[in-house]
Amino acid sequence: MAGFNFACKDVGMKCDFEIRGASTKDEAMQEAAAHAKHAHQLENIPPELGAKVSAAIRQGGGLLPHRL
Repeated sequence: MAGFNFACKDVGMKCDFEIRGASTKDEAMQEAAAHAKHAHQLENIPPELGAKVSAAIRQGGGLLPHRL
């Protein structure tokens, strides 16, 4: 079963962070929000950025989870 994947680069960030193999899109969003808070000092993700992140999350690849 393929997981959900996301990369900060996909939303225009100069950041190598990737999520690979999240179980659900919601899990990927939660992990992206935690990363944004820690690495980018974003306490809350602005709605427009949240929409970009959501649109950039892709399903597929079957990769093992890799989180930074």
